Formats: sequence, structure tokens, C-alpha cells
Amino acid sequence: MDISNQIKTRREAMGLSQEQLAEKLYVSRQTISNWERDKTYPDVQSLLMLSILFDTSIDTLVKGDVTVMEEAVERDRKRMGTR
Repeated sequence: MDISNQIKTRREAMGLSQEQLAEKLYVSRQTISNWERDKTYPDVQSLLMLSILFDTSIDTLVKGDVTVMEEAVERDRKRMGTR
């Protein structure tokens, strides 16, 4: 499960709207929306706050995205002809 789905699923499980989660993390509702739509990723401070709020580790929140990021890096390497 990637971080966007983790955030949305856990937010909904807590019964929070995007606006309510945004207030708890001191970000805008649009920021939460961007995270949940995989447009942007939370910064380190936001990840820490999310892990505390969701009572989970940062590793659990981002684990799925590590694979996606590694695949993107490998695609870029192949496209650029480097190893």
C-alpha cells in the first residue's frame, strides 16, 4: 500500500475530513488532497506528525513507496543509459 492510500485510509478510519487532518498537521486541506492523490509527498516533519497521529511507524507509512521510487530510479537510469 502506498503512502497516499495509507493517509486516506487511516484518515477515514479516524473519521477525519481532509480539513480536520490538515488542521492537526498545520497544513492546508489542498496539501492533504495532494498527498492522497499522489501529487506530492509529505515532508519529514509531516511524516513524523502523521506517524504519531496514526499511531504507526514512519516505515509503515512509506514502505510501499520505496519500491515505487526504486522502480522510477531504475527506469531513469535505463533511459539515461547509466547503471
